[in-house]
Amino acid sequence: SQAITNEAIVIATKDEKSTAKVVKAENEQCEREPYVWDGEETFLKVAKDVTPVTDKVTAHTYQTMYGQFLLPYYKKNPKMKMLEIGLGCNMNYEPGASVKVHKRLFPTAELWEAEYKKDCLEKAREKGTLEGLHTLYGDQNEVADLDRWIEESGGDFDVIIDDGGHLNCEIYTSLEKLWPTVKPGGLYFIEDLSMGKKNRGYRGKSSENCDGTKMLFSEELKKKLDQLVYGFHYGKGDLKFMFCQSHACVLGKKEVIGEPWWTKSN
Repeated sequence: SQAITNEAIVIATKDEKSTAKVVKAENEQCEREPYVWDGEETFLKVAKDVTPVTDKVTAHTYQTMYGQFLLPYYKKNPKMKMLEIGLGCNMNYEPGASVKVHKRLFPTAELWEAEYKKDCLEKAREKGTLEGLHTLYGDQNEVADLDRWIEESGGDFDVIIDDGGHLNCEIYTSLEKLWPTVKPGGLYFIEDLSMGKKNRGYRGKSSENCDGTKMLFSEELKKKLDQLVYGFHYGKGDLKFMFCQSHACVLGKKEVIGEPWWTKSN
């Protein structure tokens, strides 16, 4: 029985050493590839290291979706083309907080920023906040402005982030026009979705293709999720996945594109 006990101790010791090696290897991998293995913490750390700190990581926890999806995407596509809607001109801090984060995290990416407040956009340019970025001016609720954005930028985005006005029709109209410009395998992030259910002016404003008195974007999103999960229009569409967290969602596009997903007919 003593021999059996000694053998068990040896096996246990070997298992502990093996586990320690695995943990050490994982830690080393995390240090080498933080964008892949520790994306949430990496995004959070950088966001809190710039001034002002973006509300993406204070009022919200968007490091979750950006850490899990955007940082690994950039690692695979360091020359990615990314558009963010919303410079943050209505915030209670200096505009361009997220721009500073993006410049720090994605130094080799082609970054675009869209804003509807022209004076704010110009001031940010003069201050140097937008140095190295491409800018677009216009209203995301206006189809003509969105068409102009696509023409001026050339479209073909790897990533789009809608952190704009948060009105139901603004989100819907932007997605309907800009989703087709997302590359196969690309990502479309939508922030502050909870605002669409609040009675602070976020409902009611219509657009050319959206009735604001009836539109509740979160309900439209649920319909698309049902199609994705339950197999309606099986084999059709270009939506690969939908990931939602508190206040926000990210949509992933299929690598092989078939029939457009975000259309009224679907």
